[in-house]
Amino acid sequence: MSGTKRLVVIDGKSVFYRGYYAMPNLATKDGKPTGGVYGFAVMALEVIKKFKPDYVAVAWDKPKTNIRRRTEIYPQYKANRKPAPPDFYEQVPILHELLGAFGWPLFEIDDHEADDIMATLAKQAHQHKVDTLLITSDHDVLQLVNGHTNVALLKKGLTNVDVIDEERLKEVYDLTPQQFVDYKALKGDPSDNIPGVSGVGDKTAVKLIHDYRSLDGVYHNLDKIKGSLKSKLEAGKDMAFLTRELVILDEDVPVRLNLKTADIKNLDTNTLSALLRELEFRTLIRQLPQDMQQTQAELEKVAQSGDFKPAAKVELIYTAADLKNLKLQPTDKLVLHTRTVGAHFSDLSHIILSDTPNRCVVIDLTGQLEAESVKAKLGSLLKDKKIDKIGHNIKNSLKALLHLGIEARPVGHDVQVGAFLLNSLTRDLSLTDLAQSELGYEGQELENVPPMDIQAVAPKITASIWGLYDLQYKGLKTIPKLADLANKIEFPVIPVLAIMEHRGIQLNSGYLKKMSGELEEQISDIEQQIYGHANREFNIASPGQLADILFDGLKLPTTGVKKGKTGYSTAARELDKLRGLHPIINLITDYRECAKLKSTYVDALPGLVDDAGRLHTDFSLVVAPTGRLSSSEPNLQNIPVRTDLGRRIREAFVAAKGNVFISADYSQIELRIAAVLAGDDDLIEAFNNGLDIHTRTAAQVYGVAMDDVTKNQRRDAKVINFGVLYGMSPHGLSQATGMTHEAAKEFIERYFELRQPLLDFIDKTKSMAKDKGYVETMFGRRRPTPDVNSSNFVVREAAYRQAVNMPIQGTAADITKLAMIKIEAELASEADQLLQIHDSILVEAPDWKAKKVAKEMKEIMEGVYKLPVSLDVDVTIGQNWGEL
Repeated sequence: MSGTKRLVVIDGKSVFYRGYYAMPNLATKDGKPTGGVYGFAVMALEVIKKFKPDYVAVAWDKPKTNIRRRTEIYPQYKANRKPAPPDFYEQVPILHELLGAFGWPLFEIDDHEADDIMATLAKQAHQHKVDTLLITSDHDVLQLVNGHTNVALLKKGLTNVDVIDEERLKEVYDLTPQQFVDYKALKGDPSDNIPGVSGVGDKTAVKLIHDYRSLDGVYHNLDKIKGSLKSKLEAGKDMAFLTRELVILDEDVPVRLNLKTADIKNLDTNTLSALLRELEFRTLIRQLPQDMQQTQAELEKVAQSGDFKPAAKVELIYTAADLKNLKLQPTDKLVLHTRTVGAHFSDLSHIILSDTPNRCVVIDLTGQLEAESVKAKLGSLLKDKKIDKIGHNIKNSLKALLHLGIEARPVGHDVQVGAFLLNSLTRDLSLTDLAQSELGYEGQELENVPPMDIQAVAPKITASIWGLYDLQYKGLKTIPKLADLANKIEFPVIPVLAIMEHRGIQLNSGYLKKMSGELEEQISDIEQQIYGHANREFNIASPGQLADILFDGLKLPTTGVKKGKTGYSTAARELDKLRGLHPIINLITDYRECAKLKSTYVDALPGLVDDAGRLHTDFSLVVAPTGRLSSSEPNLQNIPVRTDLGRRIREAFVAAKGNVFISADYSQIELRIAAVLAGDDDLIEAFNNGLDIHTRTAAQVYGVAMDDVTKNQRRDAKVINFGVLYGMSPHGLSQATGMTHEAAKEFIERYFELRQPLLDFIDKTKSMAKDKGYVETMFGRRRPTPDVNSSNFVVREAAYRQAVNMPIQGTAADITKLAMIKIEAELASEADQLLQIHDSILVEAPDWKAKKVAKEMKEIMEGVYKLPVSLDVDVTIGQNWGEL
């Protein structure tokens, strides 16, 4: 582009639609829908950062009248478009308010669509010697590409764009901008309900334009075209020229570009920040470009005008004398917060304490203080069981203190966990965001504070924690069952997790390095076999190249295989449909598994161990709305359980010399809990009598004796026993078992005849999700269910499946945490808890104690919570994780 300044014109409705469907049912706390506005804001900020425009304007399709001119030409134009859901239109006034805050003019006018307005603004910008970038997902605007106008086509997601200039247009479409209109005239545009020439697709349209240069050239040379194509062109001539008329954009719409009004600097930063806060887009405030952010002085002014008040008294403990003179008030609650200077919790730099909301103590470990003196001063205080420790993500503080030899207990409240319990759909649980949304805090970020600024920020940190604690305590008090869950399960398990994470698990890195070499050879062998079947080398990891090989080269059937804009899908689910049709399918699956596990675990894990060769994962309590623990950095819960490769990777996790691993795994706990929640007495009795539940189910469904149940029948019953907890459909059952769709449908119908209480439970849970707006576990953990009201069928059905599964999986997670708490309390002197993987707990113990520890773990886990159904725990012992 030649100009020195740039105008960006955003196709407002196009971007707004993307935001709406990318963030379904996003809403403020009071229920105001904001998904489309949020998506638009994300896209807008990405545009500003990436393209640095001097001017911005928004083109909008005026409701009801924008296509009037084109429907007069062709009444069926866009007749296939469905109206947007009501909550889409509710957000339009909010978007207009956002545009006003940004200072961007919005253009809409009768009888002209947004792309006509964009064409006009681009033309007027050129007259002002300003270049233009058009942001849209509408390919029609590609006809406008020239030396001073480019198009940023929205691809998947909100921030992924493909910038099209003349060279890129030629590369992608093999067309000039002038030819693009004629190409569309021939192929039509199904999205706008205009057919073009029936039977002429992309490739044919491009070839015709290449051969004859234009639509007029095609019809001037019709006698040179043979066969059925000529017949199609003759029959579709009128529609081709009509389509061209519809596709050509009007560059003379009666709108006027005012560069002064569209100037990017034409905004009030205070108004913009205030609106983003009102809409609860606080993360976006921090992502604003520097010149769109409030100054520090403005932030402080806003902060001082609010109700948020940091601690008035701040004490810095920097020397041994300061530490000796430190006196904390007698209290039953103590705010605790730590900061580290590096990525490791051993790099502890500051300990922040607060015994009253008006006082903040900052202990600086970066200077003269010695760790032993700090341990001597604080050790007994932080271990005092009569003092509840309160914090935000306090698990990290407990881990950091463990490096000093201080074991801080008990946790009385964690405001991050508390916020998650009160609303597990909360987007950002950082201390800054919680303080802003709940306490009206305005000021600098409370995370990622440089060490030299800690003293200034610490009183805001402690004030935030005290304030959030007070609010959450009151909030939990109104839901006694949830408060009980917090105080008996969530907060007590935090110190257990801190100890487990601090302890880590030994990794045999040498074993993995050797395995990496073996996998390299195995992957190379698989590659050669794939190339042999394909008759050429290609990039197996490229979906496009793989699709060419499978569907064009090997002519595998495409029936039922999903097709996107770039061709047929080669995703694992789609390849499963082709399994058994060609040996290359199994080879591709093997290749993908080997390559993924090699990069994710075999090569990566050795680089994550500490100096002692131990690996430390992070178990989060605030990721899964079901309450399940979530493992990350690295994720040890995702190592495959049932594959040989997964077992080999787990063999790298080893017990110390003289020790063994003991794994205790709840057997079929979710199905047992489902039986209790549904009140299915028959299923409960079967479990309590120790029957094989899958064999019994198969016998009941197929009407045969249990001794006569075949392996395949038992497999089918097992699939549906577990699948029903996740809303398995006849299609899903047929895919998993090989049944016909009709047989799967009959199987499920018969299953629910036998399991009527389970069906009633599912219906009751769905009703609760719809009527109350949440579902809950046996212990009172709640999951909000706003998406069951979505107008989008896929979103709505997924929400119902999650709603049905949550009470079951969530109750299992709660029971497992109770078991972890009790194991730590009763077996800490005999065994070290290392990992919790869904329904199993892994400990390490001296080999001579292994059988005793295994027996005690089984007794604890089976008896930790009394249910009408028996809880059965399988225990295994081994030298490494792979043996368990």
